[in-house]
Order: sequence, then C-alpha cells, then structure tokens
Amino acid sequence: MQYESLEKKDIIGRLFWYAVPLIIGNIVLLSYDLVDALVISKFVGEIGLAAVSNAGQISSFILLFFYGLCMGASVIVSEYYGARDMAGVKLEVSTVFISGSIFAIILSSIIALLSPRIFSMLQLPDLVMRDAIAYLRIACIGLPFVFVYNVFANAMKAMGNSKIPTFFLALSAVINIILDLIFVAVFSWGVAGASFATVLAQVSTCIITYIYVQITIVELRLGLKDMVVKKRLLIRTFKDGIISAIQQAVPPLGRILIIAKVNTLGVAAIAANGIIARIDSFAILPAQNIGMGIMTYTAQSRGARRDDLIYDIFKKGFILEMGFAAIIFAILFFFKYDIMVFLSPRDSFEVIALGNSYLHIMSFGYFLVGIVNTLQCFFRGMGNMSLTLYSSIINIVIKVFIVYTFIDVLGFDAVAWGTIIGWIFMNAYGYAMHLYYKKHKWADVYVYPTKEQLDKYR
Repeated sequence: MQYESLEKKDIIGRLFWYAVPLIIGNIVLLSYDLVDALVISKFVGEIGLAAVSNAGQISSFILLFFYGLCMGASVIVSEYYGARDMAGVKLEVSTVFISGSIFAIILSSIIALLSPRIFSMLQLPDLVMRDAIAYLRIACIGLPFVFVYNVFANAMKAMGNSKIPTFFLALSAVINIILDLIFVAVFSWGVAGASFATVLAQVSTCIITYIYVQITIVELRLGLKDMVVKKRLLIRTFKDGIISAIQQAVPPLGRILIIAKVNTLGVAAIAANGIIARIDSFAILPAQNIGMGIMTYTAQSRGARRDDLIYDIFKKGFILEMGFAAIIFAILFFFKYDIMVFLSPRDSFEVIALGNSYLHIMSFGYFLVGIVNTLQCFFRGMGNMSLTLYSSIINIVIKVFIVYTFIDVLGFDAVAWGTIIGWIFMNAYGYAMHLYYKKHKWADVYVYPTKEQLDKYR
C-alpha cells in the first residue's frame, strides 16, 4: 500500500472521503445491534428488548475497550507508515495481534462466567435476568474475533485505507440480518438466537479480513517468522493503548452505571433506554469517524514531520464535524416520533413517549459531540492520550451525578440532561487544553517521533 503525501488543499476532501466509508461501515456494524433490537422488539417484546439492552451494554463495554487498544496501536502504525518504515508497521501489528488475542480470550471468558453477578449488581428484574445472561454468554464467544478484526481493520485505516474494512462489515451485516430473521422470527429462539446470529457474523468478518490481508497487503502479511512479540513495542503499545482503551471504555461504563438506575424505573424505561442507546450510537458516527480521519492524518503528518499541516487538519476537521452535526440534528428533531414508533414493540406507548421526550432534548447535543471528537482525536493524533482520558472521566462523572441526583424529579429525561451537561464540561476542559497548546505552539509542546526514536522500539 503506497504512502500518499497530504497537502493543505487536499485536507477537507481527504478527511471527507476517509470518513464516509467509515461512517457507512459503522452504520453497517451498528445494524447488528439495531437488527437484534428490532427483531426482538417485534417478535419477543419488551422483556426481551430489556434483556438485550442490558446485555448489549456489557458487550459494548468490552468491544469498545478492545477497540481502544487497537486505536492506540493504530497511532503507532500511522507514525511508522508516515515515516515509510514498513518493517515497523509489521512488527507493531504482529505484537498487538498475538498479545491482544490472548488477552481478549481470557477477558471474554471471565465476563461470561461472572454474568449472573454482573446483572444482579445492575438490579435487573428477575423476569429479564435469564435472557440477559444467555445473550451475554453467547456474545462473549464472538468478542475475541472482533478484536482480531479490529487489529487489521485499524491497521488498514492507519495506512489510509478505510474502504476495505467497510466492505467486509457490509457483508457481515447481511449475514447477521439473514440469520437474525431465521433464528428469531422463524425458529423462535428468542434473544439467544439474536446473539448467535451476531456471533456468526463477527466470526465471518474476522476470517474474511484476515485472509484478505494475508493475500493482498504485504505490509500486514504475517507468516510464521513474523509472528513475534517485541517487548519494547508491546510496552509502548500498552502505555498508549491502555489509555485509549480506558478512554473508550469509560463512556459505556458510565452507561452501565446509568442503566443500574434506569432499571429501577421499570421494564418500559429499560426498553426505551435500549432503543435510544442504539439511536445515539448511529447519531455520533459522523463525529467519531471524521475524528478518526483527524487522528490518522495528524499522526501521519507527525511521522512525516509535516508540522505545517497539523493545525490545518484540526481546523478543517472541525468544519466537517459541524456540517454533519447539523444533519443529525435535523433528522432526530423532526423525525424523532417516527423513529421511536418504528423501533418500539407493538402498542408500547410508554416506551415511545419516553424515547420521544429524550430525543427532543438530545437532538441539540450532537453539535457538542462534534466538538468533543475534534479535540479528542486531534490530541490522540498528536500522541497525547491522557487528555482524552481525563476529559472522558469528567464527562462520565458529571453525567452519572446528574442522573442519580435528578432522576426522581425528571424521570427518564434526566439521562438526556446528564449527557448534555457532561459533554459541556468535557468540551470546556478540552478547549482549555487546546488554547494552552495553541499558545505554546504545538511543535514546542509535543515531541515529534524521529527515525531513531521509532527504531528503538524494535
């Protein structure tokens, strides 16, 4: 895969066309959960939807933790790739693939064993508990496969290729949708059938991606002699990746804490929370994926020592973020009721009312998400993972505090207000740090990787 230099006139276009395939791919990826929820909603009902809502948040917590590890590794891949050090790219991918796969298997096994205790801590009603445990334990089978997929998908994205991972996700989504309908609608396997469908789709994505990479991308091809773990690279990847992983895991951890409180409001609130969680996931996709472009091209520019491009990437990325945020706002504000009717179980008027009220408030908040991702992904691309972690912790602490303090007064709307206020504090911190680094000049604050510095991790 040939390195293509970036010029100022190309930044908006490159960010846009980098982000669009990712947005499409992640829409496809989220269709796993959406189809699960929709099929469960229509063919099982509120109890099944409540079970999938709780179990889905736990699996999402693990998946985002894995994704964060791979994201941290992708910054290192981008640096090596920007420096045109393809041997370094392969060493980093091999190190993450081997060590991370072992870790993913161990962690997934622990979560499966502890699932009854987890749901008891979340105060899940007994009539929902059995289905939630079944869904999560089956989902844990697929988690290591998702990790392996993300290792190679993030490596391709770090090298500027976001189209191929998108294509494989689309194929996997088709498999998931077909199997969902067969297992749940035809065979009546309930939530377990939905979870089986998702796992089979995840395994397919992993296998197809691995085969493609080994056949077509020389820089990522891993033969037996390439299957090595470099200690220094592993240490650096862990230092960078664990911060990114914790940062990615903090938001779903906050959602889990909030679920524990929402669960006390009854089955309708649990079901509504499951639906709006999926809507939120779709709504933040543009911001997240434009942010990935900002991170990737910033890191590549650092590796190539193109300091002249870095701040332009930040500014033009922000413009794109605000444009997509306006589109998301218009869709959710004007079509919120129709969306809730489509996703809710038949005649679940309370679920529809709760979700409609939430979206009326939250539709304004997605402009804040665009600012969040501009700042966080820029800091990541500059090699500063800690700032994104700190801002995420601030966000979750504020959000959980608002929900736990005001849910008895505001009801389910407290979740929306907590989310928005958390984002406001998060952006205030991020913007303060942005002004600080701007004042001191980016190049004077950050240490740019030299060839000698990259080589020492061999």
